[in-house]
Amino acid sequence: MKKIAFLLLVVISAVSCSKGDDQTTEQGVNNSLKVFNKTSGEEIKDGDILTFNSISSQGSGNMLKFYFKNTSAAPINTKVKFVSFSGVPDSSYLSICIGAQCLSSISTGFSYPSNSEPIITVPANGIIGYVEDYKIFNTSIPVPPATSINYIFEAFQYDTNGNAVGNKVRFTYQYQR
Repeated sequence: MKKIAFLLLVVISAVSCSKGDDQTTEQGVNNSLKVFNKTSGEEIKDGDILTFNSISSQGSGNMLKFYFKNTSAAPINTKVKFVSFSGVPDSSYLSICIGAQCLSSISTGFSYPSNSEPIITVPANGIIGYVEDYKIFNTSIPVPPATSINYIFEAFQYDTNGNAVGNKVRFTYQYQR
């Protein structure tokens, strides 16, 4: 009888533990944010390095054009955080554009758009940024001894309280000579 009770307890525990693995606390939070390279159409995945070899301010060879996709049944809010950089002394030649708003000399640790700017809301099962100009570009060369410049960004969802939720997509914009 003790063996049957023990076996029943093990089965119930296994079922209840596995049952919650795919649930989320808020609709649309779990891995619903995707980021895509607008030029190639490929998904930008967490850890990707996107390399550019132009610094022309006139062409698009140095621009990462991107858009967001929401794979959930509820709208989500998203931002892009500038995490870090290397290869240059500052970020004064780096720009990020969210729609018509282009910011240069962006600061590490800050998320864009800022709290005072319009929110990026990706509709349920929709995209945003495909028609608008969402882009990142660099117009600087590396400072020797560096031979490349790396700018690390992180796209993330956030809830109504401004807290990061769900998946994050961290990627590197790299200028390589």
